[in-house]
Amino acid sequence: CSTWGNFHYKTFDGDIFYFPGVCNYIFASNCKSPYEDFNIQIRRTMVGNATMITQVIMKLEGAVIQLNRSSVLLDGKQVQMPYSHMGVLIERSNNYLKISAKIGLTFLWNEEDALLVELDKKYANQTCGLCGDFNAIPNFSEFFSGKTRLTPIQYGNQHKMDGPTEQCPDPIPPAVLMNCSSEFVRKLASICETVLTSKAFTSCNALVNVQSYIDTCIQDLCHCDSSMADFCMCNTFAEYSRQCAHAGGQPLNWRTSELCPKLCPFNMQYQECGSPCSDTCSNPERSELCEDHCTDGCVCPPGTVFDDINGAGCIPRKECHCTYEGETYAPGASFSSKCRSCTCIGGEWSCITQSCPGTCSVEGGSHISTFDEKHYSFFGDCSYVLTKLCDSNEFTVLGDIHKCGLTDTETCLKGIAISLNRGQTVSHKHRHLTFSNVTIFRPTSFFITLQTTFGLQLQVQLVPLMQVFIDLDPSYKGQTCGLCGNFNDVQTDDFKTTSGVIEGTSAAFGNTWKTRADCPDAKNTFEDPCSVSIQNDLYAQHWCGLLADTNGPFAECHSTVNPEVYQKNCMFDTCNCEKSEDCMCAALSSYVRACAAKGVLLTGWRSKACTKYTTLCPKSLKYTYNVDTCQPTCRSLSEPDVTCSIQFVPVDGCTCINGTYMDESGKCVPANECPCYYKGMPLSNGEIIHDNGVVCTCTYGKLSCTGEKPEPVCTPPMVYIDCGNATADVVGAGCQKSCQTLDMECYKTRCVSGCVCPHNQVLDGKGGCIAPEDCPCVHNGNFYNPGESIRVGCNNCTCRHRKWHCSQEPCLETCSVYGDGHYTTFDGKRFDFEGDCEYVLVQNYCGQQGMNHGTFRVITENIPCGTTGTTCSKSIKVFLGNYELVLTDGHSDVIQRTPGGKMPFQIRSMGIYLVVDTNVGLILMWDKKTSIFIKLSPSFQGHVCGLCGNYDGNGNNDFTTRSQSVVGNVMEFANSWKVSSNCPNANWTKDPCTANPYRKAWAQKQCSIITSEVFAKCHSQVEPNEYYQACVDDACACDTGGDCECFCTAVAAYAQACNELDICISWRTPSICPLFCDYYNPQGECEWHYQPCGAPCMKTCKNPSGKCLHELRGLEGCYPNCPKNKPYFDEETMTCVSNCGC
Repeated sequence: CSTWGNFHYKTFDGDIFYFPGVCNYIFASNCKSPYEDFNIQIRRTMVGNATMITQVIMKLEGAVIQLNRSSVLLDGKQVQMPYSHMGVLIERSNNYLKISAKIGLTFLWNEEDALLVELDKKYANQTCGLCGDFNAIPNFSEFFSGKTRLTPIQYGNQHKMDGPTEQCPDPIPPAVLMNCSSEFVRKLASICETVLTSKAFTSCNALVNVQSYIDTCIQDLCHCDSSMADFCMCNTFAEYSRQCAHAGGQPLNWRTSELCPKLCPFNMQYQECGSPCSDTCSNPERSELCEDHCTDGCVCPPGTVFDDINGAGCIPRKECHCTYEGETYAPGASFSSKCRSCTCIGGEWSCITQSCPGTCSVEGGSHISTFDEKHYSFFGDCSYVLTKLCDSNEFTVLGDIHKCGLTDTETCLKGIAISLNRGQTVSHKHRHLTFSNVTIFRPTSFFITLQTTFGLQLQVQLVPLMQVFIDLDPSYKGQTCGLCGNFNDVQTDDFKTTSGVIEGTSAAFGNTWKTRADCPDAKNTFEDPCSVSIQNDLYAQHWCGLLADTNGPFAECHSTVNPEVYQKNCMFDTCNCEKSEDCMCAALSSYVRACAAKGVLLTGWRSKACTKYTTLCPKSLKYTYNVDTCQPTCRSLSEPDVTCSIQFVPVDGCTCINGTYMDESGKCVPANECPCYYKGMPLSNGEIIHDNGVVCTCTYGKLSCTGEKPEPVCTPPMVYIDCGNATADVVGAGCQKSCQTLDMECYKTRCVSGCVCPHNQVLDGKGGCIAPEDCPCVHNGNFYNPGESIRVGCNNCTCRHRKWHCSQEPCLETCSVYGDGHYTTFDGKRFDFEGDCEYVLVQNYCGQQGMNHGTFRVITENIPCGTTGTTCSKSIKVFLGNYELVLTDGHSDVIQRTPGGKMPFQIRSMGIYLVVDTNVGLILMWDKKTSIFIKLSPSFQGHVCGLCGNYDGNGNNDFTTRSQSVVGNVMEFANSWKVSSNCPNANWTKDPCTANPYRKAWAQKQCSIITSEVFAKCHSQVEPNEYYQACVDDACACDTGGDCECFCTAVAAYAQACNELDICISWRTPSICPLFCDYYNPQGECEWHYQPCGAPCMKTCKNPSGKCLHELRGLEGCYPNCPKNKPYFDEETMTCVSNCGC
């Protein structure tokens, strides 16, 4: 429906009429439905000698938008464009102000005389206003009242809406047309006709009846002041051109330098039928996905793209600048960060990656980050292998993690031991030790550094808590084992054990690296320590919140190291520890060190937090933020200091002030007070060692011990070994093996008394002894006897000799998006992002090389609800070949974009999911709301891009932007994948439970089903913590209705993850997220039932063979049991039928 020029209107049904009213009129409203979705009112005014639309008021989805020729007000406040909120997008597109709403309405206004509204066909028969009733019958019911025919003026006056104090007079019908003698009309008619039937409009004349526009044009010229004749004619020609484009025609350029000329900025050209989706430097493939019809306006000449980075008009693509972390780089410019250097070529980064040392850390006593940067928490109570070479004993790093508090989750790192070539075990005691290939020294009082000649470096932090950071040379990639993972740049297999399978949880994985048989197994815990103490929670939120504060002391590192994981660990430790401040400060210092390792040196942060450690330095020492060289020591006076040539990540701590030297006890003394050295051994007194009730003191170089060990009792068949009267070669109880530790070396330096199994037998874990070959296999904490099989992913594994032997089928990997923007990429990286635009989830058009070879794109759009910017449904578009599949509102539509080709989709319903199979190895599962699961065949590994990552196994480079640079910031990454550069960038949304604190308790209570007994058998296979947190966030965020929906989707996502591993959990009840399957049963029948884990491929009318391209595992939902006489299921009518129609 449109209006243009000199009071001309065209209704939805195609009537064109003239109504010269200058009051406020209802243009179109949704008046015949119980809730009015939209109401658009317009007002025209005479400006000079011409009429203009001067004000438009729209009510859309409850928001009031007021448009004047100079401003856009939303609910009374001025807005900057582009603006997007609650499914309404306001933007400038070519020459128009465009407002589009997700409900199915598009509004265009050229800010002068012409205005156009397009409505979805679902509004047929539901509208009122000057646009008519949208019933597809011209004239009828608009221009009739009963049997009386109305004039356009009578019809128009019915829709007047005066303001509260306004009395606007109705227009008077013109008596005689002013200067319209028949001769004059003929002359005018020839001008109008010549243009409207000219070559430019040939394709249009066949689509849109031209005669009524010729009449309108003549009318205008009669009414118009002669000074405005050009203006009046041009409006009608432009309207005809718009109607033609709307009908699918291609109007050519009818304007000339004499007839209605238009000027364009920069070097742009005016096109009557140009693409409204212009290619830009930041998205050079925008026009390929354009679904709008062409509009008139200024476009870039062919072969150029619009420079939306510098705003320099149209330029060839190769002259585009690149952006990285908010900075702009000219073509040819480059930047290098640690481990990679990138050069800007034509708007895209071309990067070279150097191999870099890996860092593994144990922080806060329980948070482990592997060499491949997989983060997990493990609450052990034993000595564990942190890292070693799988095939040799060149080096082994052991960590003692022990319980150090009242709860199971309070664990501390108590000691580090390093074993080299099965021989010497190095433990730190002294200030500086040098062996043939190891040097140990203390750069500051807070840290000990150990450097080896073969590419291993350890930094052990002592203040405020013991933490360890292990750096390993890249030449060891793929060769390491232990809690630090296998260093192969793939996070998803870091939990692979020596037995050959990948464990599902950190506890199951960590237990396989115990070095002692007598330690208890660590358990999975799901408790959140912050929910126990309100005071600790507030304290933790305040101090740990500094890490993510964009104006805080750590902000300059945010783009390099994402603070999210560090903040979570900080919250956990601060709430959990007895000494909250120490744990909090340790967590903050972990982030500072991670930044220093990436080259960002933070100073001054201790003035905001953890100040006390700067004042704890002894009198003669001073605190320094970044120490990266050796310190003056007494030892360096009497012999050369080897530590001065070692490079390490800068650390903080207390160092000696000028002119003083550090002695062995850590005091700074003048040179004359240093102790003397004899062959490198310092002579100090009074050191004490505790061991199991025995206390030994060092006096004048001799150990004298006091105390006795209790005599233990052994349960048969075990026997007791007493080291006191044993011969020299007895190993003792410290090396007793169990089935779990069979593959471990024995890392003991001396004989230990205790109980052992006789005849080389090993402990079976239940208190008895067993021959090593009879040991079971273990997976996720369950025991399997030799010969038993399990299913891991899409492979079958069989237990032989304690090892799993698995088939090597390549598996389809899954990318999942559910709820309020919770993403898990193909490589297992999780992130949260909420934006209101359309985004590329996955495509194989990547980089300039991949542009011509791509085959598919999957695009998703969030449809928001909830005041915190929450998403409550998604629409999905799949472009494959020349077909497009649109999934929205629970329905699917297939659009053929160009003729030819077979339909590449197979669509079927499976329970609550709609499954789309394609012939290229892409499967899409959608729950018709917010959950999307995309499965891709391994042939695409490393060849895809988008929000789902690049599927190369390495989650660390999943934040690859459209311009091929890897960034640390989720926002920069996700915003680069939006389809339209007109759509505003998404910003960080604040934590929904902080925004809506009144919902937090309800959310935590409801979501605790995920960590409860209901899902117990899944806990050992799929870690529930991430799913629980996502559930709480969503349940807090959905505050404008649909809260149960959000909660149920979040739980269903965890249930689906369990289903994929063949763990079937029936969690829905009549009170929790019920599914009403009886709705589909005809009266008195009972063929529909809820299946928690789905049914195999069914014979349906869309797929009568009953064979599916890919068998999918358990998709829950309502399934029919079709009887033999009606074997086919018709998905349109949701009934069983005996044969399918056409």
